[in-house]
Amino acid sequence: MIPLPGPILLTALPLAAAIVTYLLRRWALLAAFIAAATSGILALACLYLPLDRSAFVLGQEVGFGRPIVILGRDLVLDPGGQAWLAFVFGLAVIFYFFSWRISQGQSFIPFSLAILSLYAFVILLQTFSLAVLVFAISVTVAVFIIQGGRRSSIRGAHRYLLITLLSVPLLLASAWLVDQSLLSTENTDMASQALLPAMLGFGLLLAVFPFGTWMPAVAADAPPIVTAFIFTATQAMALYLVLDFARDTPWMLTDATPSTMIQLAGLVMAAAGGLMAAVQRDFGRLFGYAALSDLGFLLLTLVMGGSQSQVLALLHMTSRALAVTLLAAGLSIIRHRAATDQFTGLQGVARRLPIATVGLVLGCLALAGFPLTAGFPTHWALGRAVWNWALPFSPWAQGAGTDASASGQWAGGLVLLALLTASTGIVIGVLRGLSAMLGADPREDLERQPIIASFMVLVLAALVILLGLYPQILLDPITSAVDALSSF
Repeated sequence: MIPLPGPILLTALPLAAAIVTYLLRRWALLAAFIAAATSGILALACLYLPLDRSAFVLGQEVGFGRPIVILGRDLVLDPGGQAWLAFVFGLAVIFYFFSWRISQGQSFIPFSLAILSLYAFVILLQTFSLAVLVFAISVTVAVFIIQGGRRSSIRGAHRYLLITLLSVPLLLASAWLVDQSLLSTENTDMASQALLPAMLGFGLLLAVFPFGTWMPAVAADAPPIVTAFIFTATQAMALYLVLDFARDTPWMLTDATPSTMIQLAGLVMAAAGGLMAAVQRDFGRLFGYAALSDLGFLLLTLVMGGSQSQVLALLHMTSRALAVTLLAAGLSIIRHRAATDQFTGLQGVARRLPIATVGLVLGCLALAGFPLTAGFPTHWALGRAVWNWALPFSPWAQGAGTDASASGQWAGGLVLLALLTASTGIVIGVLRGLSAMLGADPREDLERQPIIASFMVLVLAALVILLGLYPQILLDPITSAVDALSSF
């Protein structure tokens, strides 16, 4: 009996589930159960099925690492992609369960399953340019779930589609330049020329610039769980494309220019997002700017985390995903019950929806790196790394002379000030919103908080606090994931 190849499961199973759930989209419980079961099975398969041998699953022999060829292209699952897909499929399970209780639009479940199938193709493809094109297709599909049946505003979907698709020709041009440099030794200059379009393309893809365009707009227009899907799973796939490109161009890792530009971009994103979050008047755009600021912290951990930068980056990505999901869950309940997220329209809402309010506030605080939340350990580790970099007797400053040491202290002090500003800005924005929600007169016209959805919020809040107190719980699986990524 020929083993069932893993690439078939990862691509065909979500697509088949998308078709079924589209036909059953009016039955929320059944559609959510099918979607969650599909994503959960694939997440468990990515976590436990070996790649080097076959395994029997429910009597069926599965060769999870067995490659296949489609239209002349090899689809191969490597250890790094296996860990990445386990993260994305695992997140989707939480989103589907919550969408059962608080609708995110009838298009969310079937279209997001189709997007997950495309993400699997991105991981399995061995050609960077093809992976970029498939990711661009997933972005066009994501427009349908961002709209969520709304017709009043297309700003979020339009900006997201426009900015992301603008990155595609830049990334394709960069890949072409790299390929040409490998064909002949006479074209070695083309490899260095690929750096500029690659940085511009990934900058657009990761919302590095222009600042405050699509992320706040998507958070304001899209259903909150859809926003969480874009800010976690989709941005995780964008980061995977960065790693994929770095694998094909290892010489860029030795160049100081990309590291410096990533550091500068992350710093500006963190500070700008925090400052903008402090002055927002609704929780939707506050959500977008807080997530933008925290994404800047994620980029900073990649270049300033020292020898443990990859571990810190993946730990931060995991805690960020949990914080974003908690924030989105709380915001979903508030929008569903109050029909608004404007501060002026939420007077007294906290008294009627206390659990949703706690989830919303705690999620924002976690994105700000507040103590006792999941975001604090990596924010603290990054602050320590910056402090060590600024010390006059740090390894960076030794042998550099007095002037270089002084300039390092000044630079380190400015970086710490910017990071503190980013976190403080998010906290100020949350306190402004909470002050409005704690109005003297409770909203008697609101229904009570939904029981099952509120229970999910409490579970997510407990996990956010647990990871804030004991981040070492994730160290072993994250270290294994880093080893897998290093191997590919």
